Amino acid sequence: MNVLDVLANILFIVPFVVLPFLLVHWARYMKARAENKSRFAPVPIRFPLMSVLFFAGPIIILGVIGEIMATRSRVEALDFLHGLSGNYKVYVNSQPVHDPDRVVRALEEVAPHLIGHHSHPTKMIRVYIQSEKGGVTLELRRDSGYAEEYWVFYPKYKFTSDNEIGRVTTPVFDEY
Repeated sequence: MNVLDVLANILFIVPFVVLPFLLVHWARYMKARAENKSRFAPVPIRFPLMSVLFFAGPIIILGVIGEIMATRSRVEALDFLHGLSGNYKVYVNSQPVHDPDRVVRALEEVAPHLIGHHSHPTKMIRVYIQSEKGGVTLELRRDSGYAEEYWVFYPKYKFTSDNEIGRVTTPVFDEY
C-alpha cells in the first residue's frame, strides 16, 4: 500500500507538468484544422494523441489507484475491528470511551458511499482503538448535510488521510 501511496503522489504531479505541452499541441491542432477547412485539398492533420494520453492517463490511473487504496484500507480497518476480542480500549478525541463496544459496532458499519450528495465533511473526530494486536486510528468527519453521517478517513496512508474510505451513519458520535 505504501508503494501505491507514493505512486499516487507522483501521478498527481504528472498532469500539471504535461498541461502546458497539451495546450500548445492542442492550439496547433485547432489552428491547422481551421486552416484546413479553407483549402481545396485538405492536408492530413495529426491529433495530439500523446499529449492527451500523458495528460488523461495519469488522471485515470490515479482514480483507479484511489479506489484500490480506499477499498483495501477499508478492508484493513474492518478486519482489525472484526478481529477485536477480549481487552481493548477505545479513545475518542484522546478521551477514553465508557462503552467501547458501542463505538466499535458503529465503526464496523463503514461502507463505501455510492450516492453522492452536495455536502462536505466538517468537524473531525479522531478514534483510536488499542488492543493486544496493536492499534488503529480512524478519523471521522461529520457530514455538513446529514448530522448522523460521518465520512471515515484512514490516516495510516497519505492518500486515505485525505480521501474517504467510506461512510457510516450512526448517532454514536453525536456527543463528540
